[in-house]
Amino acid sequence: MDIDIVSRIKQLLHSLFGVDSSKVDESTTLRDLGIDSMHVVNLLLDLEQDLGIELTDVNFPPNPTLGQVAETISRGLSDAPSTHG
Repeated sequence: MDIDIVSRIKQLLHSLFGVDSSKVDESTTLRDLGIDSMHVVNLLLDLEQDLGIELTDVNFPPNPTLGQVAETISRGLSDAPSTHG
């Protein structure tokens, strides 16, 4: 699966939280954007639906950057079961 996860995350941050995606890059932390742990759960649920996958055992470092979030999700994609039957 060849996808640009950072771009997908930026699109979701814009649609869910009104974040200006042009001012966000891989080094931006979720805290910089005012995203708390409950928002992260919503973001992950939307990413699962958007990508058609199920993410399990996803662990982020404290105050992750978008790049770290994307990297964690990328690692999980190879093991994630597809939600498309």
